[in-house]
Formats: sequence, C-alpha cells, structure tokens
Amino acid sequence: MTEWIDAATAARRLGVKPATLYSYVSRGVLNRRRAAGGRGSRFAAEEVEALARRGRPRRRRLPGDLAIESAITEISGSRLEFRGLDAVALAAAGHPFEDVAVLLWTGTLPSAAGPGTGQPAGQAAGWQAAAEALAAGRAAQAGLPAGTLPLERLQVIVPALAAADPFRLQLDPPAVMTAARSIIAGMVDCLPPAAAGKAPGQAPSEAPGGDPAAGGDPAAGGDAVIAAALAGDAPIPGK
Repeated sequence: MTEWIDAATAARRLGVKPATLYSYVSRGVLNRRRAAGGRGSRFAAEEVEALARRGRPRRRRLPGDLAIESAITEISGSRLEFRGLDAVALAAAGHPFEDVAVLLWTGTLPSAAGPGTGQPAGQAAGWQAAAEALAAGRAAQAGLPAGTLPLERLQVIVPALAAADPFRLQLDPPAVMTAARSIIAGMVDCLPPAAAGKAPGQAPSEAPGGDPAAGGDPAAGGDAVIAAALAGDAPIPGK
C-alpha cells in the first residue's frame, strides 16, 4: 500500500525548501495528489525516497517555473486556487466577490447552495459601513483635488473608516471579519461620483465627495479598484 506524506515531510526528506518541492511538481519530477478535503498536497513516500537517492535534479531555472502554495492560495502552472478551489471555476460559477472573500478568510464558501437558487448570495448583505464611518471617510477625501486617483483617495479614506469603526480594537475572528466587510464596502461608497467618460476621481463639475444626485454613482469603478487591490493587481492603500 502506498504511503502518502505531506509537503513538509517530503521537503525535509529531500533537504529542500517547500518552494523547491513544488517546482519539482511543475517540472514533472514529482507527482502529487490532493489531501482529503482539498487542503494541501500529498506525495508518495516511495517516489520521494527514490528522488532523494538519485539526488536533486540539476537544471537552470526558467522564468516560467513557478509553483507557490500556502494555506490560502496555490499558484501552479496556469492554475490559481483559493483554499483548494479553482479561481476561474469560482468566477464561471457566478460566485460573487463577497463570497470569495469569506472563502479566503474562513476556508468555507458561504453560498454553498450555488447561484440561481433564488436565495441571497452568500453574506453580501453584511457588507455595509456604518453611517458615521461613511461620513468620516467622505469628509477625509473631500478636500483632495478633482484629478486625484482612486487609489490615492483610498489612502486617506481607509484610516478615517478605521478610526470610526467600533470593532477596530477587537481581534477575535468574527470582529475582524465584520470590520473588514465594513471597511471594504466603505472604500467603495466613499469614492466620489465618476462622471461619464471620466475615471473615478476625475469628475470635472463637482467637488470630490459631491452629491451622487449630481450625476454618477459613487461606487462606479470603485469596486473594480478594490477588487484589483485585494487580488494583488494594485497597491494596497497605505502599504
């Protein structure tokens, strides 16, 4: 019967770092299978021992050799997985941003019933900043020039939202997730309206943080900015 070992044990037996172990997988030197529940990888002990006897494969590393795995994310070849679930498949299935964020935080996809069931999508209803926090965030960015970029506005919005958040000093997981939902939603709602044909933050006819009734949606473009920042495609404000 095949003995299966985890990544840490396999890396220790080979005398390599976990990143090197997964580069062996991406190059076809080692095979692996998913652990029960889709969390982590398992390697055949016999195959690992055979590789250890042969010695490490020597080959100049190529730019395309990339395999990264953590408890949250795995990047291997052309695949990106969150908590063992394919990111492209999550998008194709219609899972909303809010549900994938909860998956990253907790390891559980809240909309388990799936899209199209007629039920509310996951926990989207909890994504709302308090009125006091929104007032603070909007006031913080109101004095910025009209051409200020959204990410630059977020650098002043986020501290204001955080200062007004009642859960800011509580570090237990439920409180942290509640604060995260509030701040992410507030980041969108505090951005000024985007005039037609203009990028968010470049509205020519209204002061930043102006009345949404004057034209445009204060969240227009904002959700895309925040999604990109959270995905790593843009700098996280304040970092």
